[in-house]
Amino acid sequence: MNCQICKNTITPTKAQGIEIYSCNGCKGFWIKKGELNKLIEHTAGDLEQSSIDHHFHKDTHGTLKCIYCDDSAMIKINFIEFSDIILDYCEQCGCFWIDSDEVEKMQQYVKKIEKNDKPSRSEIIMSIFYSLPQI
Repeated sequence: MNCQICKNTITPTKAQGIEIYSCNGCKGFWIKKGELNKLIEHTAGDLEQSSIDHHFHKDTHGTLKCIYCDDSAMIKINFIEFSDIILDYCEQCGCFWIDSDEVEKMQQYVKKIEKNDKPSRSEIIMSIFYSLPQI
């Protein structure tokens, strides 16, 4: 199987006890439903359910097709409210495509929230502003 982002080979492997399909080129990877909660250290809540929305989000790449669901088009979701971390999500099976730099960003954002260091109003407003479609 080849990566939809960089066309390199995707291989099954394990990371932190989680079965993933990892790209040898761009280092992005696929995880199944429930695995995001295992991958990101957090104290409470369901990170996956907290992230699913149906708003328009831009990303660095176009629409991906799910490798588990007969190439169903995935949607872009914002990882927990106003993080500006855009993930690819399959509505049918609940899997995610995670870009190589997104794990660290998600972990930092969760730590910020758990320290009760919430985003400022201006950060929230700017996040909403930048997520609006351009006219």
